[in-house]
Amino acid sequence: MRISKIGVLLLALSAGSQAAMVPSNTIGNNPQKEQLCATRAKIKPVPFEIDPEYVKRVRELHPDATFVAEDGLASQLIQCMLRPGTGRFEQDSSMPEGQVWRLPKPAQFKPSVNTNEGMALAAKACLFEASTKLVRPNLDHTVPISVQEVQKQSRLYPLGKMIGGAKVERYDVVVTGKAFYKSQGPDLDAVEFTCLFTPMLEQKGFATK
Repeated sequence: MRISKIGVLLLALSAGSQAAMVPSNTIGNNPQKEQLCATRAKIKPVPFEIDPEYVKRVRELHPDATFVAEDGLASQLIQCMLRPGTGRFEQDSSMPEGQVWRLPKPAQFKPSVNTNEGMALAAKACLFEASTKLVRPNLDHTVPISVQEVQKQSRLYPLGKMIGGAKVERYDVVVTGKAFYKSQGPDLDAVEFTCLFTPMLEQKGFATK
């Protein structure tokens, strides 16, 4: 990531902003400059959301400032303007997702899976799936193990991984758990299971091991 001195200053200025973010197609980018910015930054631009107060502050200093975003391994907001040192309209700074901007998320169930209540709901949904799909006698109990939202950099659940015949996609919800069964000995037999849900907590896949 490369952030100019101007970019650092503007990040500091934006730190206290609480404005709601707006879609990138409403911030008044010049279409030709937007395309030139993406071409010279060597990115494939994607829609994004941004703090309009941040855009306003940047353009008070640089009226030609243009913003584009890429959705790569590390998503970045690219900021282009006419740079005095080169005489070219090109990338001046970049920044990762955060307080100033973000990529739009799909509709998600509420409360968020990143809250305790949301994790509890996702775990409950997975335990229900396990109760309907695990056909085995002498069930003693089931327990959830983990609940997580899939991100691009996920090592356990990389994008495209198959769970129960369904592909893992960004922002899906993955829940793991164990089912315990009475056995002939003093210990219980265990079966591990994994549930794959959409961001709206709709069932996509179920697998055991």
